Amino acid sequence: MKTAIDKIKPEVRAVRAYHLPSLHASVKINQNENPFNAPEEIRREVLSRLERRPWSRYPPFVPTNLLERLATHTGWRADGILAGNGSNELIQAIMTATVSPGTKVMVIEPTFTLYGQFTKIMGGEVISVLLNDNLTFNVPRIASRQALAKADILFLCSPNNPTGCSISERDIRLLLRNTEGLVVVDQAYVEFGGDDFVPLLAEYPNLIILRTFSKAMAMAGLRVGYLLAAPELVQEINKAKLPYSINFFSVTAAEVALERFHYLEPLIDAIKTERNRLFAELQTIEGLIAVPSGANFILVRTRIGSEELFEALHARGILVRDVSKYPMLTDFVRITVGTHAENERLLHELRVLLEGHSGKHGTM
Repeated sequence: MKTAIDKIKPEVRAVRAYHLPSLHASVKINQNENPFNAPEEIRREVLSRLERRPWSRYPPFVPTNLLERLATHTGWRADGILAGNGSNELIQAIMTATVSPGTKVMVIEPTFTLYGQFTKIMGGEVISVLLNDNLTFNVPRIASRQALAKADILFLCSPNNPTGCSISERDIRLLLRNTEGLVVVDQAYVEFGGDDFVPLLAEYPNLIILRTFSKAMAMAGLRVGYLLAAPELVQEINKAKLPYSINFFSVTAAEVALERFHYLEPLIDAIKTERNRLFAELQTIEGLIAVPSGANFILVRTRIGSEELFEALHARGILVRDVSKYPMLTDFVRITVGTHAENERLLHELRVLLEGHSGKHGTM
C-alpha cells in the first residue's frame, strides 16, 4: 500500500538535503560571512528610508531602482540583470528553467553542492569533473568532457567554494567557445579575487554570471543575489522565479549599499589583507597545509583529521567548516577569514592543538 511519502518524487527522496548544524561559538568562521557588520552610514540610511515606507504594501514587482544601480555598479545593462532572494534562488531558477530528465549538467568538483543537488531534483544528469590534484581547474579536462558529453550546462564557481581557486578569462573564453550549451559562472566571491567576466557578456550570449550581497557587501542576513546575462535569457529565467521574492527591506539595503559602496571598500581590503596574513601564518604551523585562495576563506588540510580538528576547535569556542565529505577533501576544513583578533585566536589554538599532536600521527 502506498503512503503519502510515495507522492514525493524519487529524485527528491534520493538526495541528501543541504544542511548545516545549528552550532554556536564565540568565533564563527564557518559560513564565509563578512566578519564586519555593514557600515553604520549604510545601516542608518537604510533604516531612515524604511521609516518612510508603508509595510502594508508589496515591494516593487520589478525592482527597477536596484537593477539600475546594479547596471552602474557592474557595467552591464539593466535589462540583463535579475535580482533574487540570494544567489541560491537564482541557481534554482536557472535549473527550473533549463533542466529536465536527460539534461546534462557538468559540475567541477569539489564545489558548491547545490549545483548537483538541484540537477538531480529536476531529473537531470550530473557530469562530474574533478579539479587537479593541487585543487586548481583542469581546463583541458573540462573542455574535453564538455565536448564529449555535449553538456547542456556547465556550472563552475570562481573563486571556487570550498577550494578558493579561480579560472582565468582566457580559459572561460575557451569553454564558452567549446559548447552550444550554457556556461554559468558563480562569482559570489569575486570582490576578493579572480577575473571580472562581465565584459564577456556582450560577446557570449551563452554566459550567465551569478553574484551576491552576502559576502563582500556584508548582507548575508538580508538574502540578495543577482544574475547577469543576455536580456533574452533573463526574461526566460525570470519565469521560474517567485514574484516578490525580495522583501522591501532587502531591496532598500541593496540599493543603499551600491550607492555608498565606498564605505564597503575598506572592509573588503581588510579581509584580503587578513586572508594573506592568515595564509602565511597557517603555512608555519606543522601539520597543516593551506591551499592558496582568492576568496574570503582558506581551505586547510590537517594531520589530525578534519573531524577531530573541528571538534577540538569547537570545544575552544571556534567554529570552522568540516568539508571532508566533499570529493578530494578528506582531512580538510574550510576557515573563513575573520577579524584580526579572531584570526589571532584561531592561530593560537591551532598551534596548541597541533603541537599537542606532534609525533602522534607522523608528518604530512
